[in-house]
Amino acid sequence: MSDMLDFADRFFGAVSSGDIETVRGIYRDDVQVWHNWDDRVQDKEENLSVLASIPQRYDSFEYLDVRRTPLTDGFLRQHTIAASRNGKSARVPAILRVYVDGGRVYRIEEYFDRGQLESALA
Repeated sequence: MSDMLDFADRFFGAVSSGDIETVRGIYRDDVQVWHNWDDRVQDKEENLSVLASIPQRYDSFEYLDVRRTPLTDGFLRQHTIAASRNGKSARVPAILRVYVDGGRVYRIEEYFDRGQLESALA
């Protein structure tokens, strides 16, 4: 199971550093990324585009208080999103269920209160 935690660290290391090409390689071509706040699924290119746009949308953005749990088919990750924009800041708890097969992510289910994030930074 420590292999899955290493995988989780590599994946989120790439996300955190904006290494979109590494994330692209970790995602299967048919990856589905679902969010609770809009109940829709993003495909690979849409999600990569959102991840790549983080530096343009926020002055700072990081994941704090990281906790992760290995599962037989992936991992669970909890963290706090810490973001700032135009002198305002927000800290929002989040949880992601990440499904992995053959060393590649095929589904992510992300839960957090996007309204809390947006209203704090408005």
